[in-house]
Amino acid sequence: MNKSFNELVATMPGLLQSLQSQPFRTRKNLVGIPKQGVYVFYENDKALYVGRSNRLKKRLQEHGRLSSTHNSAPFAFNLAKEKMQRAKEIPPYVRRKELEHAPGFDYAFFEAKNRVAEMKIRVMQIDDQVTQALFEIYAALALNTPYNDFSTH
Repeated sequence: MNKSFNELVATMPGLLQSLQSQPFRTRKNLVGIPKQGVYVFYENDKALYVGRSNRLKKRLQEHGRLSSTHNSAPFAFNLAKEKMQRAKEIPPYVRRKELEHAPGFDYAFFEAKNRVAEMKIRVMQIDDQVTQALFEIYAALALNTPYNDFSTH
């Protein structure tokens, strides 16, 4: 394997320890967070979603902003989709376009954005884009976050 890639992979456990040692924050308390890096949303002390951004404060606000769309709040979108699927209000496999127009989805999405807005968050500065990308995937796998699927749309 590539030597520099192996060296980068070897840093992942230490980065995860550093992330997990960061204090919990809320969307209401984002003062002093780094400009860019990786973040994790937690609910009931369970990591649910890992993301990364070069504009952390704005990105974290977007996840729970009521005016956010499925593109800017994909975590909340997936929470709403899961809730409606569990209630059998929508079929197991439904496309985003169809889902946006499904009866009741707008309210489920609204509730999900409110839910995300209340979650705890950990953030960690990572400036290097390759490290950010690799660490996002590593952290999602290591923390077993149920809402990271890395699929494209």
